[in-house]
Amino acid sequence: MTKRAINYYHRCMEKEKSKILVRDVHSKQTLFECDLIESERAYQFAAEMESMGLDVEVVSPTLTETLSNSLGLTNEQIREYKNSLDEEMEGHDGSCCFEDSKEKPIH
Repeated sequence: MTKRAINYYHRCMEKEKSKILVRDVHSKQTLFECDLIESERAYQFAAEMESMGLDVEVVSPTLTETLSNSLGLTNEQIREYKNSLDEEMEGHDGSCCFEDSKEKPIH
């Protein structure tokens, strides 16, 4: 393998994987975590914890987080990407992808 191919391989293998978390609602302590492809396990675990009386939440990564992790973006690049998404949404006020909080009454 060339040096470039080796570096690419290592960067791909070292990417942070997006995880689904089951957390205690009050303390925010992570009780369980798994890969995205094992989401059923997270929901089963959450159901077991709720049956024991714990108040838990299942936290799944957003599309932005998943994409950022799969591309291997740095924290600065992620921040820039999120800012660009915010700017794009602000530029589309009143469109189908932006819900206006000041709805006009229907006559």
